[in-house]
Amino acid sequence: MDPADAVWTAFLDLDRAFAAGDIDGVIGRFTQDPDLTLWRSAEAEHAVGPEELRSFVTWMAGLAGSFTIDYSEHRVTVDGAVAWVNAAGTATWDDGAGQVKQMPHRVTAVFRLVAGAWRCHTRNGSQPRVVKFS
Repeated sequence: MDPADAVWTAFLDLDRAFAAGDIDGVIGRFTQDPDLTLWRSAEAEHAVGPEELRSFVTWMAGLAGSFTIDYSEHRVTVDGAVAWVNAAGTATWDDGAGQVKQMPHRVTAVFRLVAGAWRCHTRNGSQPRVVKFS
């Protein structure tokens, strides 16, 4: 498989693990680096290092509802054993109590090739505000 395709597949597999609440699946798709970083839109949605990542993913897996992203565009850049993904699309958030919202969503992720597999080191996702420039 082409390296860029392999990174994109790893990125999507990580998204699916998050959406499924698969704690070990998420943890296994990240590096085990002490400075691995996950940042999302809300102030409380962050983790640095494997222990904080496990705590965050465990908390997230216990929440009602679901959060999925349908990507409409993406770019993958591979530079040796490091790669980064920039992706954008529409997120769908179902709060589990009957409210469903859709919103624009962007993700930037950095991957490293570890023992032949692309593992995420840094992931930052956010809902951009719509701002009109005059």
